[in-house]
Amino acid sequence: MAQGKLTSGLRNRVRQWALRRQGVDLLPLTLQARRVYIVPTRAGWTFALLILVTFVAGMNYGNGLAMLFSFWLTGFALVAMVQTQRNLAGTQLLAASAARAFAGDAVVVKLTVSTRGTAADLALAADASPPAAVPDNSSGDALQVHIIARRRGRWHAPLLRLTSTAPFGMFRTWTWLRLELATLVYPQLAGNLPVPETPGERSGTGYMTAGQDELAWLRDFRDGDSPRQVAWKAYARGAPLLVREYRGHAAASRDLDFSALAGLDVEARLSQLARWCVEAAARGERWTLRMPACPPLAGAGPDHLEQCLQQLALYGGMPP
Repeated sequence: MAQGKLTSGLRNRVRQWALRRQGVDLLPLTLQARRVYIVPTRAGWTFALLILVTFVAGMNYGNGLAMLFSFWLTGFALVAMVQTQRNLAGTQLLAASAARAFAGDAVVVKLTVSTRGTAADLALAADASPPAAVPDNSSGDALQVHIIARRRGRWHAPLLRLTSTAPFGMFRTWTWLRLELATLVYPQLAGNLPVPETPGERSGTGYMTAGQDELAWLRDFRDGDSPRQVAWKAYARGAPLLVREYRGHAAASRDLDFSALAGLDVEARLSQLARWCVEAAARGERWTLRMPACPPLAGAGPDHLEQCLQQLALYGGMPP
């Protein structure tokens, strides 16, 4: 345990020293050799042991062929070390982006590179352990890593580590990347409350107009649906309880009000509202989002959904 703490403390000190030395990385950036670090891998240490055993055996038995072989292996190891270091040194980082995500899901960080070899020889990962990261190196000149977003709000990329063990796997070379990369994390999609009715559903009219009252589809019955819209004939024939949706329903607007979700904490309300917004957008409906101290947002479509999710993500600043 004490040895593990000592090793971890030494690594942290080396990392902090390197970060102070290199500063914040601004793209585009070319990796210089002075910021590329290299150590042997497990296979490299095994290879070094083989060289040592061969050399000692040659010395003890006066076997010149064994000593020559050990010198040849040493030369190969030096060439492998130089090639591995050159595989990362000189790499150009051209662009970086972080896609928006929902809390609990992964933020996809994409890094565009230009290297002497191929992007498949490089690996991108989050250096810190708290944000779980899954390397997902894609083809071409792009590297990706998936980093789990724990909470909503503005998200800043953690310290990243770019590594390579090519071409022989005997050495591992790496560099740390501290990028000014940010995105937005929406509230988690959660909650099982029924979506609020539209005014037309409460009155039974459905806001249908001439030429727009064509049956669009049948969907499963949900709590709060008007009995007038239930397909009773299909239900009598043994079908599940279904509700008729008409094209004219797009003219109605659902009212999604933060203050109406009494009994839930702030984060639970935001998650429920986010889920309702996504569901309304998927059905092609109009809706109005009402948040305290914010102007109501009314509309429909992907752009309106983006506005609503952004307002939910930034509500009240960062959560505790």
